[in-house]
Amino acid sequence: MSATILCYHKVGFASEEGRRLNIEPSRLRSHVNFFARKNRPFLVAGDLNGSLADGIVCFTFDDAYESTMVHAPEIFEELGVRATFYAVPGRVGGTSDWDGSLSRPLADWDLLLSAQARGHEIGNHSQNHPRLAELSAEDQLSEIQNAHESLVSQRIKPKSFCFPYGSHNSTTLACLRRAGYPVGLALGKRPATTEDNPLCLPRIVVAYSDTLPMLLYKLIVKPKLKRRRAGGLQSA
Repeated sequence: MSATILCYHKVGFASEEGRRLNIEPSRLRSHVNFFARKNRPFLVAGDLNGSLADGIVCFTFDDAYESTMVHAPEIFEELGVRATFYAVPGRVGGTSDWDGSLSRPLADWDLLLSAQARGHEIGNHSQNHPRLAELSAEDQLSEIQNAHESLVSQRIKPKSFCFPYGSHNSTTLACLRRAGYPVGLALGKRPATTEDNPLCLPRIVVAYSDTLPMLLYKLIVKPKLKRRRAGGLQSA
């Protein structure tokens, strides 16, 4: 059994947000509409532990950019489904300084609380957005726990954790367990399966150029072609 977990970042107009890590609201709507028309069950990330039945789709958004929190929640609400947005508490209401010269505004607490009140999950994306695998065990745990405490102090209830840049190692997973998180999300190019560790489930990154046909090629056609090529090599 498998679940499709998608990873987005900014949701805004290219004239304002550019193309890097961005998707236009209309394109996101086409993605959400497709899965809704197919009657695919939508889950927020915090509910994925032990719930990877075939057909499940989970939309996740890293960094909680202001553009994302302005445009994305209502797209899901139009169809009665929900998504997960990962916030960096140490930068909430500021900018994504890890983007360097391309930094963009991040949502403030009011936007995050409003989304949570409407049924979306606000998840933990670390306190300061470091590459966790490059940190000591003590610093990794601090990033996870400090972020959790910051979120809770703002009345946010995170149920899952998302690794900045997808960076993690065995120490990171141990820290997640210690912090009490049942679900952790990494990056990958395939669906998540019941054979995956729920603390590092793979997500498929969605880019600006991923029109609905391109997204379906990435999710359906490309994996089939890869399996066929692998089968051909084994039989040769």
